[in-house]
Amino acid sequence: MHLPNLRSRVIGLYSAAFVTGAIVMSFEMLGSRYLNPYFGSGIYTWAALISTVLAALAVGYFCGGWLADMRPQVQILGLTVIFGSLYLVLLPLFADTILEAVLRTVDNIRLGSLMSAFAIMFLPVVFLGMYSPFTIRLLLRSAQQSGSVSGAVYGISTFGSIIGTLGTTFVLMPEFGSRAITIGMGAAGTLTGLILIFLPFVARKSLPASSIAVAALVAGLLVFSARTSDADDLLNLQARAEVLKQKDGLIAHIETEYNDVFITKRDVHLGMSFQRYQLLYSESVTNLTDPDELPVAYTQTMMLGAIYPDTLRKCLMIGLGAGSMPTYLTRHIPELVVDNVELDPGVITAAKKYFGIRETPRTRLIENDGRVFVVRSQDTYDLILVDAFRGGYVPFHLLTKEFYALLKQHLSPRGVVVFNVHSDTKLYESTLVTLKSVFPTVDAYYSGGSTIPIAGAEAPVGREILMQRAAAAQARYQFRYPMQSLLEARIDWPNHLKAELLTDDFAPVSLYDAIKTNNKRQW
Repeated sequence: MHLPNLRSRVIGLYSAAFVTGAIVMSFEMLGSRYLNPYFGSGIYTWAALISTVLAALAVGYFCGGWLADMRPQVQILGLTVIFGSLYLVLLPLFADTILEAVLRTVDNIRLGSLMSAFAIMFLPVVFLGMYSPFTIRLLLRSAQQSGSVSGAVYGISTFGSIIGTLGTTFVLMPEFGSRAITIGMGAAGTLTGLILIFLPFVARKSLPASSIAVAALVAGLLVFSARTSDADDLLNLQARAEVLKQKDGLIAHIETEYNDVFITKRDVHLGMSFQRYQLLYSESVTNLTDPDELPVAYTQTMMLGAIYPDTLRKCLMIGLGAGSMPTYLTRHIPELVVDNVELDPGVITAAKKYFGIRETPRTRLIENDGRVFVVRSQDTYDLILVDAFRGGYVPFHLLTKEFYALLKQHLSPRGVVVFNVHSDTKLYESTLVTLKSVFPTVDAYYSGGSTIPIAGAEAPVGREILMQRAAAAQARYQFRYPMQSLLEARIDWPNHLKAELLTDDFAPVSLYDAIKTNNKRQW
């Protein structure tokens, strides 16, 4: 083979190594978007994804090496890339069917996530994983070159994997839906495979090497080919009225940088959740026709925080959701100003578009991490509400002793922080122990599957004083849900807590949240 032809062949093979490496790691990152709505975003899901990809690559390396020795032809290599890529093109058509079938039949979240990851990811990664050993066989001309050739192939492929990982998470996911990205990757891989098949014919005609490199680059850029498609009144009633006209069921599925957001309508109620079937936690729900209703029980109980401060002028809400709680408070307390801090810009967009939440001089919508906002803020608050969940559990950095100390610094003298904590996991007891290490007062109220701790710097007060404050707040603000009745949910402090203190150095939140204290279900 003449030198120009050989150069074209080498550049084409190396370029395709970059593209296939990028596709594999991009697909691994996207795998979380397929599994999260069904099995959450905890460590079990990621363990299933990573182990499936590693197992598929191992099988692909063995098969690729064997096939290369049997049929060392670039056309065969191109076909393996095409087979794996066409699977990606078709995957969005059947992925949900597979995942729903696993969810219905497998009760164990660890086994279910592993089976699902295997079902949707194993086969295409095996075919794409065959590329590197096969290419090494095609490029190798002598034993003396084996080290440099194999190092170059795996190095370029790994560099592609880095670009695929960062490009998908930093660039593509915020702008494109996971299904569109999957199809785009499949198209890029299919074009790459076709280029490989015709590479010998191209090389014989001495097509410039730069043309092959450009073609491979175009294949990679096909990932970008499909883009997903949109006064001082506290609520946008017109937006709510438009949603109310729609049929019951799933209204929207929004993919954001951090979550899969599902908007579901049931009669006059509209819910926002981060899992398709809300198996592990209560979703945020609002009544489209009655903004003063709080349909989810724990949100009613969290309003008890309003009876503790002397005055209610400024509130911080960490975690927006559908905006039901800040809307309820601002409608009942005319002088209250609320800072709503939400990490996920997609949640803010959904709250505005579907739930009619709007930003006003009294309600600020702030896109930021809750802890970062508190660190930077110079304000003090009479009431702080923390209801930030991701995938069914609170992010660890919002559950540590250091974070609670930050919140305490931003409270007015009789201000309080109100939390929503699942009460049937090991995380519950650790949360109470950690709160008690920071705040002199931690009262607890039971509400369905949650416990609502209310923590403050004021010395503890008895039930009688709290009942007097509840009556005064009720008379002043005329809350929909009477404070005296909600106060009856107060529970005694659990005895003999031996849970571990949660700190920035030690906060196994997702693990503790998976360990059920009542032993009703073991993951």
